[in-house]
Amino acid sequence: MAGQSRPQGAEFVLAGLAACGAITLTNPIDVVKTRLQLQGELARGPDRAYTGIGQALLRIARKEGIRGLQRGLGAAYLLQFSNVGCRFGAYGSLKQLLGVKPGASATDSLSSMLLGAASGSLAAVVSNPFFLLKSRFQAAGSEDVLHQHTHKSLRQAFSEIGQAQGFRGYYRGLSAFVPRVAAATSVQLSTYDISKDFILRWVKVQEGVATHFVASLLSGVAVTFAMQPFDIVAVRLMNQPHRECGSGVLYSGPMDCFKQMLQAEGVSAAYLTRIHHES
Repeated sequence: MAGQSRPQGAEFVLAGLAACGAITLTNPIDVVKTRLQLQGELARGPDRAYTGIGQALLRIARKEGIRGLQRGLGAAYLLQFSNVGCRFGAYGSLKQLLGVKPGASATDSLSSMLLGAASGSLAAVVSNPFFLLKSRFQAAGSEDVLHQHTHKSLRQAFSEIGQAQGFRGYYRGLSAFVPRVAAATSVQLSTYDISKDFILRWVKVQEGVATHFVASLLSGVAVTFAMQPFDIVAVRLMNQPHRECGSGVLYSGPMDCFKQMLQAEGVSAAYLTRIHHES
């Protein structure tokens, strides 16, 4: 019935399922993103396997087939369901509990950003193991990655990480992943709410598909800029070798990773992945 609130937990399940459906279509782009973030890491090596998104998609398809384009899809499903489900579920519950109405005032807009950051932090803790696995599976098979993990399946990966590194192994890169998700969530959810409220209030249109689409587009642009530096650092921390591999780690933490990246690849590395060939 119209006006009835959803059952407890419905936001979590619906958001998670919707995210899983979306990642099925967008996972090939995510594979490309991960490889672009890792190729030319610390500017080592003169050549680049991938020179752009379209070229990377074609190259992976030709060399690795559909399985290459959908690498890490199982881990991506687990990531999306847990991460997006927690983000939207916790955010909606907190708004309802505290009576926050984004866009109603400057205070409520700030409150919605803080609630988004809180729900994002919770989601990051829950989903960190799956982001780690997704990143490693997507990097495997790349022609220009310093280190590649050789997990053959999700079950084997969980087992190997637990045996070699213990529980802490599942949370490598958490110090970068939490601010990544917190920044993304606070900006995404609050920007969506504020954008939709602005459109309804000032453009004078009825709420509908077009309104949701424009609000989602605006929030998507904002969240990309907010989380990109954290995203690339998290991917590199999670994909680097661990001491049990017999080779030294590249980075001691997120700040060290960011510092080395800037020194070796320049300031633009935080946003513009190195995709050109160097002479």
